[in-house]
Amino acid sequence: MRINRLICIFCILGFGTFATYFGGNVSYAFFYLALFTPLVAFLYTLYVYFRFKLYQSVDSRLVVKGDWTLYSFVIANEDFIAFRNVKVKFLSDKSTIESTAVSTEYSLIPSDSERLNTRLKCNYRGEYYVGVDTIEVMDFLYLFKITYPIRSKLKAIVLPRVVQLEQLGIAPPQMDVKNPIRNSVSAEEELDMELRTYQPGDPRKHIHWKATAKQQELLSRKYNHKPKEEIVLFMDLSEIKEDELSVIITEDKIIESILAIANYYSARGTVSHIIYEMLGIKHIKINSKEDFRAFYQTCVNIHFGANHPIYEIMKERLLGDRGLFYVVATHDLTKDFYLLSLQALAQGNHLCVLFISDDVSEGTAEMIANMKLAGASVYQVLSEDEIGDILSKGNY
Repeated sequence: MRINRLICIFCILGFGTFATYFGGNVSYAFFYLALFTPLVAFLYTLYVYFRFKLYQSVDSRLVVKGDWTLYSFVIANEDFIAFRNVKVKFLSDKSTIESTAVSTEYSLIPSDSERLNTRLKCNYRGEYYVGVDTIEVMDFLYLFKITYPIRSKLKAIVLPRVVQLEQLGIAPPQMDVKNPIRNSVSAEEELDMELRTYQPGDPRKHIHWKATAKQQELLSRKYNHKPKEEIVLFMDLSEIKEDELSVIITEDKIIESILAIANYYSARGTVSHIIYEMLGIKHIKINSKEDFRAFYQTCVNIHFGANHPIYEIMKERLLGDRGLFYVVATHDLTKDFYLLSLQALAQGNHLCVLFISDDVSEGTAEMIANMKLAGASVYQVLSEDEIGDILSKGNY
């Protein structure tokens, strides 16, 4: 484009100088031709800019991260002159359009159109624009270029993935539910050898017949109720101070790890509690698949900007807890978090830390080693790691 402009300027100056010194109709004709050519090119560019038509659509604007959805794009010339050098640029930072270059140039004769029917995939959770980003219109001599920002961009609402797990390798042995837990909303009953007088309404199967024959009185077994095991999932929503892409990847992995574990246990009838801070401390109890689906729908609006570090949120929950399974998905390991981890372990709880970060510094490695020595399970999840593999295998 720069070379073409220089040639045009030299032509104007050259023919102008020639006409000045030698005169004549022919020399002035060439001078005016050189002078008006860029003006015509500019007017042509403006005309195409205002007259071309663009249509695009997606099959659904509510999609799941990583899933393909149908996408169609049409650019049309509904005018009576040809359109040259119309370049379409697609958004590619957060989405992918199948079998399409980042930018494509079109030339359209009158009443012509170009259609693209393909698939689109959103690569990250959230709400953002997809499809066409800008249109560049150039004249036939490549002298002028006008960038047309798309005012009616397609906005997609992207839900996070729910990674399906066949097993949870990060769980402690006594909570390894490779053998499914009974799906029951009531507490498990555990036999106690104490007996009591039979009361009307007691199940007949609870009658202790040998003791009844011996005492000559109907006696019933006494049962204690043992609460079902529960899992507490802490989701760290504090601000991540990295570059934009690293922030998006880390946020997605934190949310997806919590969703995968909660979905795994809800399918097996085990209660999980999801605790995080967003406009106050949120405590979500997942007792069934319906509870999980309700929480899942809210995940697109989760934003990272908690006012308190995760260890302060954990501190409130620790009061009185014994023998529970804690999972913490965080991007920041600090001394305060380490000290609170020791407290959680001292109370007889099981602690698993999913450290989602590319930080491999010496200080971080030492912190992880100390937590492991104290009895915690610590798994570092790097940006290129697949969260499903870490959760399933559980090797650390």
